[in-house]
Amino acid sequence: MEAVELYSSPWRKSFEDFLKGVSSDLLIASPFIKTSEANWICAALNGRSVRLRVLTNVRSESVLNGSLDVAALNLFSKAVPDSKVIAVPRLHAKVYVRDNDLAVITSANLTPSGLEGNYEYGVGLRDVKLVGRVRNDIEAYGRVGSAMSAELLKEMSSISDELVDEFQKVQRSAKARLRQSFNQKLRKANVEFLRAQIGSRSAHSLFADAITYVLSTGPLSTSELHPRIQKLLPDLCDDKAELVIDGQRFGKRWKHDVRNAQQFLKRQGVASFDGKQWRLVGQVLSSN
Repeated sequence: MEAVELYSSPWRKSFEDFLKGVSSDLLIASPFIKTSEANWICAALNGRSVRLRVLTNVRSESVLNGSLDVAALNLFSKAVPDSKVIAVPRLHAKVYVRDNDLAVITSANLTPSGLEGNYEYGVGLRDVKLVGRVRNDIEAYGRVGSAMSAELLKEMSSISDELVDEFQKVQRSAKARLRQSFNQKLRKANVEFLRAQIGSRSAHSLFADAITYVLSTGPLSTSELHPRIQKLLPDLCDDKAELVIDGQRFGKRWKHDVRNAQQFLKRQGVASFDGKQWRLVGQVLSSN
C-alpha cells in the first residue's frame, strides 16, 4: 500500500472506502457541511463505536448561501453517541483523519459538490507519524474554538432556519419592513454564532488558548503576536473599542486583554518571555 495516495474528483467512492476503514476514531474539519452528507456518514458509522470530532466554522454567510446546514451538525450530535461538534474561527482547511492510519488533506468540503460536482484534489497520508502530526495540528486548532452542546446545536439550528426564512422573504419582496426584520435576525444570528465559538469561556481564557496555539508554531515578539491573534479572532479584536479609565484612553481594549492573558500564561509557567520574544515553556530557543 502506497504511503501517499492521490484523490481526484469524483472521490465519493474513495471516501466511502475511507469510512469503511474507520475503526474507533474519525476527525473531520470542513467549513461547509450539508445534511445529505452528514446523513451518509452517520449511516456509514451506524453500529460502530466511533469517536467523532467535527470542526467547522458557523457563519451567517455560510448558512445564507446554503454552504452550511446547521441541521447537519445537529444530526452528528444526535446520531453518534461519542461525538463533538466544535465551532472554530476562520476554518478553510478540509481534512479527514481516520484512526491513526490515514489522513486525507483535500480541497473538498463535506458537500455533494465537494464529493462529486466540483473538480477537487486531495492527498492521503498513511505514514503513522505524519497522520499523528496532522491529527495533532487539527485538534490543537480545535482548542481555539468551542464544542457545542446538543442543546446549543438545537438552538443554532432553529436560529439558522429563522434566518434563512427571513432572507427568502426579503429576496421575494422589496418592503423595507422585511429588510428591517431580516437585519434584526442577522444581528442576532451573528451574536449567537459567535457565542457558539466562544462557549462558556471568558475572554481571558479564550485569548490564553489563542496565544498558546499561535506560539505553538514558534517564538514571537509581542508586536508579532498581536496581529496573529487579531487574524485568528477578528470578531473579538475590534480596533474601534478603546480601554478608557477615568476619562483617559489606554489604547485598544483587545490588546490589553491579550497582554493580560500573556502575563497569566507566564505566571502559570506555560509561556516565558526573554525580553524580546514569547515562547511556550520547553520550546527550543531560536538561534538568532
